[in-house]
Amino acid sequence: MTGSRGEIATPEKSDQEWLALAAAGDQNAFASLVQRHQGRVFQLAYRFSRDRQDAEELAQEIFFKVWKYARTFKGRSAFGTWLYRLAVNTCLNFRQKKKDAPAPLSLRGDLAAAADEAGAGIMSRERQILLEQAIDALPARQKMALILANFEGKSYEEIAVIMEVSISAVETLLFRARQNLGKIMKPLRSSGKW
Repeated sequence: MTGSRGEIATPEKSDQEWLALAAAGDQNAFASLVQRHQGRVFQLAYRFSRDRQDAEELAQEIFFKVWKYARTFKGRSAFGTWLYRLAVNTCLNFRQKKKDAPAPLSLRGDLAAAADEAGAGIMSRERQILLEQAIDALPARQKMALILANFEGKSYEEIAVIMEVSISAVETLLFRARQNLGKIMKPLRSSGKW
């Protein structure tokens, strides 16, 4: 097969091929992997940390681990699963290391007055902030399972592989996450602020 200028068109390398080249020290192959997956990795890190600077640091740490552990990839799972596993473990470890607890969920403030003053857009944004704070207040593993299921669109089976737990453990994590969110949000619902 030839391209438009007569050069031979080569098929795009798979993630596993790029990783094998990176494991052999090919920095261009590693850069290709980073370019291909940096958006997904940053998005997951941001959803978990809710802070741009922390997410950037997490993404750098995750890709450092990809470079460092490229030789250990055995191909027993898809590259994407392996990458998510590195990302999830890095995010969970970050949460344990971080000494600052998440900001407590504030149930004060007159959201209705703010909505009357500045319109429904502010109310919608306030609700989004309250929901993000409620998710941040969840235990780290519950939060990660919820992010993978609800924001990353992963199936229970995929989450189980990524988090290295059973499917029933994923079901339990998600059940408890939703139950805890309900408890956190209950005062908002009963006060009419949600």
